[in-house]
Amino acid sequence: MTPLAKHYVFGPDAERFVDYIITRDATKMQVGQIYFTPWCNEDGIQVGDGMVFRLEEDRFLFSADPMMRWFNQNAADLDVAFEDATDEFGILSLQGPMSREVLEAATGEDWSDFRFSRLRHTTIGGVEVLAARQGFTGEHGYELWVRSDDGVTMWDGLFDVGASYGLGVAGNHAADVARIEAGLVIPGCDYTPASIDPGGDWIPQSSEDQATPLELDMGRLVDFTKQSDFVGRKALEAERRSGSRRTMVGLVVNWQEILDAYVSAGVPPEITPRVVRQPMPIHHDGERVGRTTSVTWSPTVGKVIGFAHVGPEVAAPGTEVTVDWLADGLVGSVSASLVELPRFQLKRAAKTS
Repeated sequence: MTPLAKHYVFGPDAERFVDYIITRDATKMQVGQIYFTPWCNEDGIQVGDGMVFRLEEDRFLFSADPMMRWFNQNAADLDVAFEDATDEFGILSLQGPMSREVLEAATGEDWSDFRFSRLRHTTIGGVEVLAARQGFTGEHGYELWVRSDDGVTMWDGLFDVGASYGLGVAGNHAADVARIEAGLVIPGCDYTPASIDPGGDWIPQSSEDQATPLELDMGRLVDFTKQSDFVGRKALEAERRSGSRRTMVGLVVNWQEILDAYVSAGVPPEITPRVVRQPMPIHHDGERVGRTTSVTWSPTVGKVIGFAHVGPEVAAPGTEVTVDWLADGLVGSVSASLVELPRFQLKRAAKTS
């Protein structure tokens, strides 16, 4: 999580500014609370999504892709300032069924009443840590923010106590698989952000792949009841009335047919443990109806799963489709079915593990 951009928003109009650019109601945020939220342009197209921390009444922290240009474009006459703190912090994601026990052992504190999407200051290995009850795996867990120079000390403090709990190391590829199992999308591979800031994903940017929060199954994060205006509100209200042009759904691909396609092509069979991020065409009854985004082998459910953007006319769970499998240089048509999201029941919002 460390490479994510980290931007402070502060000043007398900080709340008003944040409330204007995000789709949720920032006026309801308590100090010490976290929002996961999208933000859009005037056309309702999603510019990005990420975490917003309310550190003080007039001080917020965004953790997402770079946004400094976007901030300045929307600040208008507001009394608000921005600071890029990307290089100041390292973030370690402590996730899993025993994460609370490890954190309690490392801090010597009780974390049983620490609610989801909340912040708390603590120390690990003698260094200050900002703990966020969050994570991108679907599991119970925490994101531990530490000053960059103190990262190794915090790491050692966790692993000094973690062995008896089975604490291990997992990299970005493992987290990528876990977030797909939990139905969590990311900018770049799951949609092209309409951002004016430089992005961090290698997937080619395409206006065809831009989407609204309603199309990305994020409608629950758009608060149409809040009193104030926000960027893209009129466009999203119009979309809610007329319906979305497409929707994001889950996908289960026939992995046996993937293997058969490799054999037919004379290529050693492989189901990659890494996420296939390049879009692959989806067809139904001979017509192209959408595309895949993130697809991977899921060790939790024992299937090849992923996300798909499809038209609303074929989005019902159980719809049978075909995917033009283009991964690893292979070209072949394999069958798949559309399913609801997420594939894996989220545990992270439970109060206790």
